[in-house]
Amino acid sequence: MLAWLRLMRLPAVFTAISNVLCGCFISSPGQAPPLSQLWLLVLTTAGLYLGGMVLNDVFDAALDAVERPERPIPAGRISRRSAAVFGTLLLLLGMGTAACLSASTVLYTVLTAAAVLAYNGFLKSTPAGPFGMATCRFLNFVLGSSVSLSLGAMPAGTVLTAASALAVYIIGVTWFARNEAGISSRFALIGGLLVLLSGLAIDAVLISRQGATLMSIRGGSMALLLLGLNLTMRAAAAITRNIPRLLQQTVGLMLLCLIFLDGILVFSLTGSADRALTIILLIAPAVLLKRVIPMS
Repeated sequence: MLAWLRLMRLPAVFTAISNVLCGCFISSPGQAPPLSQLWLLVLTTAGLYLGGMVLNDVFDAALDAVERPERPIPAGRISRRSAAVFGTLLLLLGMGTAACLSASTVLYTVLTAAAVLAYNGFLKSTPAGPFGMATCRFLNFVLGSSVSLSLGAMPAGTVLTAASALAVYIIGVTWFARNEAGISSRFALIGGLLVLLSGLAIDAVLISRQGATLMSIRGGSMALLLLGLNLTMRAAAAITRNIPRLLQQTVGLMLLCLIFLDGILVFSLTGSADRALTIILLIAPAVLLKRVIPMS
């Protein structure tokens, strides 16, 4: 069982859940969708994300045998064929739960699944890899707003801006993590960090212009600043030493901070501390599981 959980990189799924809930909450600042719809959204994004993680290792089996032989497939604990079937079933689970919501949700789910397959199968090892991963996260974020949209309708500008900021952040993280298992170029690591911080800067502008109240704008801006400083200090220490273990830990932190970032956005843009807390509480299972299951 532990091998299957490691194959899915289970702790990281909570960042995908926080993304989709953030997109949902800021698209309907007045009243959140019914709890049943929120659970279906969670199942949809969990299926897509976990399926993508499993298929990632299916496509990377040969490379992992060299760089990460401890992973379940190269270690021989799970066969590549079984993993391929399992990953496909998880993607289908995400699509199936989306069908219980709306036609717009199905559309964005199919687009997200296509982006996941394109990234894993073709884009990951190319210069377009970070943009492919960013597209997956962008679509997952927008997926959260699709529950209340009619087919073909565009999400609100606030949702698209927040999703774009997330995409920039993810480009930075992916760039930073591209050679985390080996010796990385310090220039590439610094470049990844700067791109990540650019994503936070877009969020800062969004909060200042679209914040719900003066208190939520000030509180969100301060929290965003502290988050950026923390990430910068941790990344700077990892870049200075340039040790794979520290780089991997920093990438894990960057992913975990997505939950805090989503909570900050929800509080700033809706003024709802309850919804923000709902998202931030996702950090607890993620951190607990991270003790035994790597995030990257």
